Amino acid sequence: MATRHIHSSPTLPINPTPSTMSKLPLLLLFSFLCLCSAQSGRQTQQWQQPNRCQIQRIQARQPQQRFESEGGVTEIWFQNNDEFRCAGVVLIRQTIKPNSFDLPGQGLHSLIVPGCAETYQSVQQYSQQETQRRGGQVQDEHQKVRRIREGDVVANPTGMVHWYYNDGNTDLVLVSILDTSSNMNQLDQQYRKFYLAGDYSRLQRLQEQRQEEQPQRYQEQGISANNIFGGIDDQILQEVLGVERDLVEKIKGRGDMRGHMIRAKSGFQLIRPSRMEEEYERQSRDVVQNGLEETLCTMRLRENIGKPSRADVYNPQAGRISTVTNNDLPILRLLGLSATRGVLHRNAIYAPHWNLNAHSLIYVTKGSARVQIVGNQQQHAIFDGQVQEGQVLVVPQNYVVVKQAGDRGFEWVSFKTHENAMTHNLVGKTSPFRGLPVDMLASMYQISRQEAENLKYNRGQEMALFVPSYRAQGRASA
Repeated sequence: MATRHIHSSPTLPINPTPSTMSKLPLLLLFSFLCLCSAQSGRQTQQWQQPNRCQIQRIQARQPQQRFESEGGVTEIWFQNNDEFRCAGVVLIRQTIKPNSFDLPGQGLHSLIVPGCAETYQSVQQYSQQETQRRGGQVQDEHQKVRRIREGDVVANPTGMVHWYYNDGNTDLVLVSILDTSSNMNQLDQQYRKFYLAGDYSRLQRLQEQRQEEQPQRYQEQGISANNIFGGIDDQILQEVLGVERDLVEKIKGRGDMRGHMIRAKSGFQLIRPSRMEEEYERQSRDVVQNGLEETLCTMRLRENIGKPSRADVYNPQAGRISTVTNNDLPILRLLGLSATRGVLHRNAIYAPHWNLNAHSLIYVTKGSARVQIVGNQQQHAIFDGQVQEGQVLVVPQNYVVVKQAGDRGFEWVSFKTHENAMTHNLVGKTSPFRGLPVDMLASMYQISRQEAENLKYNRGQEMALFVPSYRAQGRASA
């Protein structure tokens, strides 16, 4: 049986591919703590903690903890530094082996929505007595199973059971953001995950070892020792489930040391449409709809931003940027998160820009880049360094960031803490310079009118992604 888990936060996945994992599909997930917009919740909690974002220094972060399971590996970035506390999020990277489940590339995903029907069914003829006991001719039934691919963004609302299955031939990498600052988190801002199956005593011991090294305020976050049935009386479970005592022991997972990712048994089967039917369903979504088709039970949970044709900003010499917001995936309005995927070619530059209404978490999927981040009171950048595959960098709201790709190019995904995150560029066609009068620029910077015109129009119609001049490339290679 597949173990399934419940986030105390909403979840949104995406699928990028790191260079050292060039054969591994990477799915990006967002985990959120709310079903409504996270904006109001964030405003309330930040007023209660006015100094939470007084950041003096930012670092590119590696995961702080690693858990190994039968079916894969989980790595976690916790909120034990200023940047992650400011953003109010936890980041998780999960690597699922082929033919394995993440207990709850290419693989399968299912979200169990309370009150929704089991619409995937297989039928087999039974005897009259067995048919009556089962309530019909159904052999098995379950809620919808969705195919996921590299570049997908997947949304998992808070508190709902969900699972992933890797039916491919290579590892499936999932990167998830959990919005612990959401106003749907009625406990506190600690990370918690609740499991439907398994025994996590070993993981808890590892967690306790980490907690001894951290302040008391972080000691409750993480993974519980048992699944959610573990604390319920055996006799009560036996009665309500209508099963024998030995099955109750198995449901509680006592002594099950496989972890929260498990291998599928031989002959594992799921009910799902053929690939042709799935493709037809995907294409049919491109038809204009009136907005009434998407209900809680049929809501779309996935949007792919990995294809070059999906780019919102494109420069064939410099790279591309793709975004997904609540306009593309309406469920993000409930979760309060969005995402951007970027690709920069060798030495290309993503112009200085800032996020008007969101924090941003940059997860590097391939290559390397020099990144600078500048705050509002520092004379120098609070981060100026190289970032590379597998690292995470937090950019607080309104802080200016600029990226220049290295010799192998640079690819990343940015998780944004607003369902419709807005970005403003300091340079290019949409920059503030283009909106200001030339004489105003000349007065502001004490420069000549000709210099102001050069400053305003030098980049012509270019938007955000630039190819460095030969002069700049020469300086970089020197």
